[in-house]
Amino acid sequence: MKQLLLAILLCWNTLALAEVDVQVDHAWVREAPPGARMMAAYMTLINRGEEDITLVDVNSPAFRMVMLHKSAMVDGMARMSHVDKLDIPAGASVALEPGSYHLMMPAPDTRLVSGDKVEFILEFADESQLRVEAEVRKAP
Repeated sequence: MKQLLLAILLCWNTLALAEVDVQVDHAWVREAPPGARMMAAYMTLINRGEEDITLVDVNSPAFRMVMLHKSAMVDGMARMSHVDKLDIPAGASVALEPGSYHLMMPAPDTRLVSGDKVEFILEFADESQLRVEAEVRKAP
C-alpha cells in the first residue's frame, strides 16, 4: 500500500512540474474565402509564471501543419518570415495579431466557416503543452 501511495505521489509531482503558466486570450482563426490555400490564427499569450517560457511548436488536428510567422514592414514593403520559437517573458504577454506574430496554416481538410471551433496544441521548450480552442470568424 505504501509503495502504491508513493508511486501516486511521484506521478502527481511529475504532472505538477509539467503544468504551464501560460494563459491564452482572444484566440481566433480568420475565416478564409472559398478556395483559399492558407488560413491564419491569432491569440494573446500571457505568461503568468515567474520564469520566461518559450513556445517552440504548434499543432492542430484540423491542419497538416501550423507555422509561426511574423509580419513586418521592411523598406516600405510588408514581409512575412518563419519564426522557430517565440519567447514570452515572465509576467508579460505577447500578441499574435494581424501585422505581427501569427499562426499560418495550409488549407484544412474540411472548409472552416464562422462559428466553427479549431483546437491548437501549443508546445513549450520545457515540454509542457497547452490545448487552446479558437473560433473561426470573419476579420474585424
